[in-house]
Amino acid sequence: MNNALYNQIRIFQSIAREGNISAAARKLEITPPSVSNALRLLEEHIGHPLFVRTTRRIELTETGQQLLEQTAAAVETLEKSLEIIRDQNQEPSGAVRITLSRFAYLLILKPAMAAFCQQYPGIQLEISVYDGTVNIIEERFDLGIRFGDILEGGVVARPLMKPFVKGYTPPLPILPNMACPRCLPISIITG
Repeated sequence: MNNALYNQIRIFQSIAREGNISAAARKLEITPPSVSNALRLLEEHIGHPLFVRTTRRIELTETGQQLLEQTAAAVETLEKSLEIIRDQNQEPSGAVRITLSRFAYLLILKPAMAAFCQQYPGIQLEISVYDGTVNIIEERFDLGIRFGDILEGGVVARPLMKPFVKGYTPPLPILPNMACPRCLPISIITG
């Protein structure tokens, strides 16, 4: 079915529902001559009149009633399907499978999860926390977060953050016999 024929059927259905050409034109937000022209083209295509027209009324013919009954469900199903697809384009939805190390989960994902889930309620996160290597493609993950250069072939990597190294220590007491920092005892632990 071409686009013009589909539009003609939609216009025909609107005329049948609204009861006249002017009301159908208002409902469809097009001009009454456009509605009349579409109906004429559809009747020519089918080879039968679809309405009996008088100066005050318009009524379905037997052929028109058959066409209305046979196309109503199909057009409604098609329009609902298109609406569902349009809605999917407006708000992201579906499942996203993520694999990441325990450290990446605690440092990157966990702090951002509440805000992400609130902003994208249609997305279901499936999270796998595992410190070993994972074949992202075979395991069918959408995303993997790892530290370092652990990559299999065919995987594209993007940096999420710059590497950082910081030293941490508990507060050191100042003892009277340690007047200068050079006097601090230092132990080096090797593994």
